Amino acid sequence: MSQKKLKNLHSEKSPLMTAAKVIAVLLALIFSCAMTVLSGAGLIYNRNSYGSDMAVTGFFLILSAVLMTSGTVLCIFRKNAANILSLIFSSGGFILCMVMLHKLITHADRCGWTNKYTLQPISSMYRSRVLPCIIPVALTVAIALIQLFSYDMKQYRRQRRAEKKAKENAPAPPIVDD
Repeated sequence: MSQKKLKNLHSEKSPLMTAAKVIAVLLALIFSCAMTVLSGAGLIYNRNSYGSDMAVTGFFLILSAVLMTSGTVLCIFRKNAANILSLIFSSGGFILCMVMLHKLITHADRCGWTNKYTLQPISSMYRSRVLPCIIPVALTVAIALIQLFSYDMKQYRRQRRAEKKAKENAPAPPIVDD
């Protein structure tokens, strides 16, 4: 396969994949970024009444939101390193977010935090705000895996390896000119 044809294969974009990337970025901005950051910022802002332990939880919620959102942004690019980092950031941020959400919900239930108007537990509010971040994370992981294991990317990596091997095995240039 020629180099020009290989580069064209690598640059082809599926409209379905483009739509999935746009949806993933929009959902990440809404759920992973906005909701999680606002929940964490509220905990940090009210640290005088919640305690320093909940302020740390708020900080880690914000950190998890940054990781999940950056993972989604990285999956836009069709590079191997970007897709691998996308998988690491998205899954790591999601795990951190779920651990902090569990810690927050447990603390809220233990302290008896309720909505002053409806008297419903605050833990259900946090759960409904933060838990939907699983949607953009799952979409990001799926996009990154599809891009990593797609046929054209395998061909591109195979061709790069062959070129590198050919370059290593090329004859050395003459030392003395005759």
